[in-house]
Amino acid sequence: MEHITFDQLYRRSCAYAQHYAGLGIQPNDLILIILKHTPHLFYAYLGAMIAGAIPSYLPFPSPKQRADLYWEDHDILFKRIQPRMLVTYEENLTAATQTLPDFTIPALIAGDDILEGRPSGSDTFPGFARSADDIACLQHSSGTTSLKKGVMLTHRMILDHVNAYNESIGFGESDSIASWLPLYHDMGFIACFMGSLLSGTHLVALDPFEWVMRPRTLLDAIQRYRSTFCWLPNFAFSHIANAVPAAERWDLSSIRAFINCSEPCKGKTFDRFVERFAESGITAEKLQICYAMAENVFGVTQTPLGLRVNEVAAEANAFSFGEVVPADGDGIRLMSCGPPIAGVEVEIRDESGNCIPDGHIGEICVRGPFLFSGYYKLPEKTAEKLRGGWYYTGDMGFLFGGELFVTGRKDDMIIVAGRNYYAHEIEAIANTIPQVVPGRNVAIGVEDSLTDATAVVVLAECVAGTDSEKIGRALRREVVEKLGLAIHAFVPLSSGRLVKTTSGKISRSKNRELYVAGKL
Repeated sequence: MEHITFDQLYRRSCAYAQHYAGLGIQPNDLILIILKHTPHLFYAYLGAMIAGAIPSYLPFPSPKQRADLYWEDHDILFKRIQPRMLVTYEENLTAATQTLPDFTIPALIAGDDILEGRPSGSDTFPGFARSADDIACLQHSSGTTSLKKGVMLTHRMILDHVNAYNESIGFGESDSIASWLPLYHDMGFIACFMGSLLSGTHLVALDPFEWVMRPRTLLDAIQRYRSTFCWLPNFAFSHIANAVPAAERWDLSSIRAFINCSEPCKGKTFDRFVERFAESGITAEKLQICYAMAENVFGVTQTPLGLRVNEVAAEANAFSFGEVVPADGDGIRLMSCGPPIAGVEVEIRDESGNCIPDGHIGEICVRGPFLFSGYYKLPEKTAEKLRGGWYYTGDMGFLFGGELFVTGRKDDMIIVAGRNYYAHEIEAIANTIPQVVPGRNVAIGVEDSLTDATAVVVLAECVAGTDSEKIGRALRREVVEKLGLAIHAFVPLSSGRLVKTTSGKISRSKNRELYVAGKL
């Protein structure tokens, strides 16, 4: 564990800025940063900002991913955005040049020699004069690499958003953050890194790869440093609760909020987390939800701290037709993402772009002072998503009582016989089937050649040596009982067969392509 003061952070970032300037970097040059989760990840980024350049994080190659595939996937992105420099390590540069014959991006090899080699007595760097409305950085989406979109964020947008979002959660000088989140994701970059930096508060930053292997390290850090805030995607709540020893306890009483973000938030996940860590000081009121996206810098809505998150139990039949009707008994459990933060507007629109009433499901559209101006070098995609000052998110949801409920992705929706089903709901059921590897399944919609109708197929990695027919029968039974949906085909796979995006999420589109091509 290395302790870094703000003074050290600034001076070491200035050393990078000086190095960039010495290598001919000019204002608005794009610098890509692919580094491990070390202090240089922070120095290289802030140094680029100080030098007037435009930095952008990209994910570090996973140990589980073939190096040649990683660089081949990024080649399309490199050619589109034309970076001026890549900051990485010698081994990555070697892999890139060996894989990509026409790789010509100038590279800076990160290391302590950059910090040690700055001119004597030059511990600061004046930087270049920047306007508040100049591009500060590119925040790339977490889609498949060739489809990543660089969201252009200005200095003003980041500053104003951090102030507004921190106000929505009451974040102040006495607060602190514990995080394992990667900085190429807006949750790690804005909520944690920028939120801490611009507030002058303490941040404990853990290595994401190490956290996945040892999830208890996050709880250890919270206990040791008395952290008050922690942002997590939904899967992380389950990973922590399932992976740490059942008998162990931590003092987590300092936490004001664990904030669930970036994935559909599940009530059962919260239930299990509270049950597991109740004796460690966690209550339902400490589990909150945020709806966020890089296109709005980060937060769009936020549940109020100190209160239990609102829920709606929706009647399944009406829900499948796009209407939310409270169920008399058990229904589809939906969690609120809270009201919009100050300055942000949210509307729900139908396929024609018309606003629809509360309680009806449609596309979530966002407008506000932090909304991005477009995607970097993607004018057609910008025009598709930004219309009349509103951002069409591609997320589906509804408003109820002034709060937003997110139901899934527009491209996550599978329409069968005129009824709408969300892939993530089917996948959540698959996760409950014994012998299906949790989090390693994907539901897709394919055309049935006999009926020309959409059929649902579930691809799932299963524990080796298990009875796949028995697993398939159990899955079909559960999906029919809970969703009224018949699964067309169940495809058992061995470990590691499903394709992930570079951000570690299962890629529905890529796995669908492989299935249709007969490669699964």
